[in-house]
Amino acid sequence: MNLPEDFIFSQSSLQDYLECPRRFQLRYLEQQRWPGPEVDDLLAFEERMRQGERFHHLIHQHQVGIPAELLLRHISDPELRTWFNAYQAQALADLPPQRHPEITLTVRLGDYLLLARYDLLAITPGGPAIIMDWKTSRYVPRTEKLAQHMQTRVYRYVLAAGGTHLNEGQPISPEQISLVYWYAAFEGETQRFPYSEVQFATDEAELLALMTEIDTAQVFPLTDETRRCRYCVYRSLCDRGREAGSLAEWDADTEAADLEDATLEQFRVDLDQIGEIAF
Repeated sequence: MNLPEDFIFSQSSLQDYLECPRRFQLRYLEQQRWPGPEVDDLLAFEERMRQGERFHHLIHQHQVGIPAELLLRHISDPELRTWFNAYQAQALADLPPQRHPEITLTVRLGDYLLLARYDLLAITPGGPAIIMDWKTSRYVPRTEKLAQHMQTRVYRYVLAAGGTHLNEGQPISPEQISLVYWYAAFEGETQRFPYSEVQFATDEAELLALMTEIDTAQVFPLTDETRRCRYCVYRSLCDRGREAGSLAEWDADTEAADLEDATLEQFRVDLDQIGEIAF
């Protein structure tokens, strides 16, 4: 067995393995420190990550009861202000009233644990259960690609398998679940993914098979998609180049969009909680 006893799978770790098994091995098994930056302009990239974190944090503050007008007074970044105004105007329309911001659910699948960290769950007990995920990337993936992404599959599966306590003690039916990606940089453009019993059963079988494969793997090969290596922090360890990819090209690269989402998630986990806005 490869995994430590306390290992918990997430959509990010599973996506890492699918895109490059070696990256999974370096990041999660060997816990290798990042030897290189993702892009050539690291300061600008880190500011982008911080901007994404600030946006998520603003929404969390609003969801826990801080008035929007009070939050707006302290937003000096024009782009961030535009995003927050769009969120106010449309992101919460028609959402169920019972809302759970920044909530984490963990379920057992076979011998493994699987975690999902949600930006917002909006649930009507016995009725619709909407997963809202705030995106700040500068690229909107193709719907058919996103449907197979681990975040889409894991987030819906975990809610169906582990959301009973949010639904007055009753399991949440897959047919009641929808996942909505909301794109701040595109005036609140959305992509919606409903769920079904058939997809739930498929996800359960395939996720368990994937986690078992990872745990019993004898080798962790490098990806054949070498263009992914341009933005990988481990590229020098794999003899896939030493120079970071261009931030200027990052926004137009579909692989980079996936990496940006994963990097922001890791950034939000690793970053010490930023201070509450002072009033």
